[in-house]
Order: sequence, then structure tokens, then C-alpha cells
Amino acid sequence: MTTMAEISPQSLVPRADGPVAALFLMAPRAGGRTAALKVYPRPLDRRTYHGIEVEQAKLAELRTVRSILTVDALEELTDGRTGLRTEFCPQSLRELVARGPLPIRDVVTLGQILASVLAEAHPLGLVHGGITPANVLERPDGQPVLGDFGLTLRLRFPRDLTAVAGYTAPEVLRDGELSEQSDVYGLGAVLYFALTGHAPFSPRTGENAGDVVLRVLRDPVPDVTGRDVPRDLIELLRRMMAKEPADRPDAAEVVRVLEYLLTAVDARGDDKEHDFDDFSDEVAAVRTMDHGPSPAPRPVARVAPPAPQRSRPKIPKELLIGAGAAASVLAVLVVMVWPSAGDDPDSGTAPQVPAASSSEPARPEQTPTSPGPTVTPAVQLVLQPPQDKGTSVVLKWTSSKPLTYALNIAQQGGSGAQTTYRGSGTSQTVQVVPGLKYCFEVQGTDGTAIYISEPQPLRGATCRRR
Repeated sequence: MTTMAEISPQSLVPRADGPVAALFLMAPRAGGRTAALKVYPRPLDRRTYHGIEVEQAKLAELRTVRSILTVDALEELTDGRTGLRTEFCPQSLRELVARGPLPIRDVVTLGQILASVLAEAHPLGLVHGGITPANVLERPDGQPVLGDFGLTLRLRFPRDLTAVAGYTAPEVLRDGELSEQSDVYGLGAVLYFALTGHAPFSPRTGENAGDVVLRVLRDPVPDVTGRDVPRDLIELLRRMMAKEPADRPDAAEVVRVLEYLLTAVDARGDDKEHDFDDFSDEVAAVRTMDHGPSPAPRPVARVAPPAPQRSRPKIPKELLIGAGAAASVLAVLVVMVWPSAGDDPDSGTAPQVPAASSSEPARPEQTPTSPGPTVTPAVQLVLQPPQDKGTSVVLKWTSSKPLTYALNIAQQGGSGAQTTYRGSGTSQTVQVVPGLKYCFEVQGTDGTAIYISEPQPLRGATCRRR
């Protein structure tokens, strides 16, 4: 983690306002990617700086660091405020679940990944201090990460906990006691949210924030209903959100139980069709962690086949950037920035590249073969010209057949295309940095073939695959 030069607030793009800090986007440095800057309302004193540096140094040494959103630099703004620069993650768990509760296997896998982070961090004295759906984030490649890790800034800038009472342990609401046990409670509440689409203690009609706090302090956690959730998973969540901290399992035990449940869900096979491939590589890493011996978890109860459930569609690995050779076409989609006329030392003019027609049919992705007859694709996937809104872009596309889509974006100065949307919808609004050029591309699959639209430029970009 480094401390950089001062930044003008006028150079930042507003992204969101939080209870304590404001989130902005920063244009990428040469060869880099768009970064997020979390700006706090007052300057940081030397003690806070030191505390952040110590926490971040410890986090960087964890084997599970890939599942943590670490701080790249502390940035000074010219108006005296301080910001924490991190990688930009386009969406949070709250936004993902807005499309419907996650498949059971995804919830178990996500819990295993986040619990593994806590199981490694807690013995080193590292406490997150406020796990909520808003700080469980997803990288463009689908990798889940835990943001806002650490107590230094929580103690320096206390927030009103009644706003997140549904995810906050009773002892924190009562005494402000942040601990390993309160992290386990928060994780349990987040997994409950992923399964149900709402907090364990959601506000009821006519309730105020104080009423919610009282229910957190005295009422038992409602069981998950309406879904065929394994009883052992419901029991684990109940234990994780026990009223007394001493009655909760530690994070290492949570990992072991979720590992067992993941194996049991796979053995049932009924949730496999909803498997979200984004998490697969991380699960393999999690399984290599050794948390010591423990009693074997109880067997999962026999259950009937699950009722239909809303879920995010499965995205084959071929649709994910960097997921394999089949994604190589998208991985090299770039924005080519040509010099203006008179600036090219060789020709004196800017190179001319034919513009791609958005009306052309999408091309199935193929391995190069010997020349043969031209075959018209069975599916036509067309991305319409983007609608530039300044700090955001509206993208719409059409297909002659329903597909599962991935939206890929290449940004001027970026290292390659990034996936920002995966699903069955045919429109998406994405955040962009004013003044930068972009290229957009949609990829779709019907389960048998992959189709790629012609790329669409923004702000005069020339889109090309290297």
C-alpha cells in the first residue's frame, strides 16, 4: 500500500454515497484499470494511517487474500479529505440478489469462501467488524470478495448501526462489541439474505429502526421458508446468529460444515444445473486449507426434490474472460487509440479501420480450420449503438433466439476486455468514466454454441481484436 500525490475532487466520478464515506471512480493510470476511491469526510490522523497500514499488511499475507478487497493506496484530496483506492468491483451481493435469491449451491459456496477468509484472519487478530451484503462484492470475472475489512476506520468513523441492524449482532447493537463472534453473526445474516432475498430481521410495516433493533435483541431468527434448504444449513445459520456470542461456531467450524454441505448438495444433483461457475476455482483453493481436526458434521436430512426457484442462469466458463482458450477472442478486445492526422510519424495520417456493422449476424466462436464454405449462423446477435449519458452508458441488444449473455467492455488505457454482466436480459446500464473511449461486445450461448456480436464503439473509439 502506498500514499500517492494529491487528487482534485473534480477529477472523480461520483458512484455512491454511504453512511460514512462517498464512493467515486477514478480514471485509470497508464496501463491500469478503473479504480474505486472511498473518500472519508475528514482527514486521517497519523494513528489511523498506521492502523490501516498494519491491517493491510497482515491481510496481504493471507492465503485467502484473493477473496479480500485490499487497499492499493491512500490518496490525499486537495480539499483535505483522504480516500482509500481499491480495485473497482461493479456490483455487490445486494445487487445480485435483487434479481432473486441465489441457488442453494451458490450460497453454500459463497459462505465457504467468506468463512475461509475469516477462519484465517481471526487467529491473527484481524476482525472485519461489519459484514453486510453491501460489502460482499463481485469482481468483473465473477470472483466474490469481502470489502471494508478492518476495525481502524470503523472506530475512527463510527456509523449509525440501526441502518444495518438486520445484519448486526445483538452485542454490537447493545455494547458496540466488535469481535470474531460478531463477524460470524454477520456472515450468517448475509447467507440468510442470499437464500431469502431479505435480512433475517427486515423492517415490518409501521416499524421504525428501534423496533428492528428490539427484535434483533430478543426474537429468534426466523427459519428460511419457501425453499428446499437442507436442514443442516438452516441449523448452521441458526447457530451462527445465536444471541449469545459463546453459542456461535467459530469461522473454521463454519468452513468445515459448509464443505460437507457442498459435497452433500452435489451428491443430490438437483441444484447442479444452477451452478455458478464463477466460484469454482476459488472453491478448489478453499478446500486445500487446513483448519485442524473437528468432529464430523451431522448428515444432511433427506429432502424431497426442490420447488422451482428464481436464480441467476448458469454461465459456461467459455463466457468468462480469462476462463480458458475459448475466451481468447474476447480477452483481446481493446480500444485502439490512434494519433490524429499529422501526428503519425510514418504516414502523416491516422490509420483507417473499417467500422463494424451492427446489423451483421453474430459469429459463432470457432477454432481456426482450413478454408471452407461460408455458413450463415443460426443465431443473429446484434448490439445496438450505445447511448452515452456521460457517467453511464445504456446498452441494448437483440437476438433471433433467447440466449444467456455476457457483456464485455474494453476501456481506453485498460489491459483488455472485462465482463460486467451475465444473464438473460437484453439491456444493461454500465458506469463509464467521462472522456474515455470504450468498446462494447455481447456474447451469448444457447448451450450448444457461442455467438459474438460485432463490437460497438463509444466516443470515437476504434474497436479491434489483437
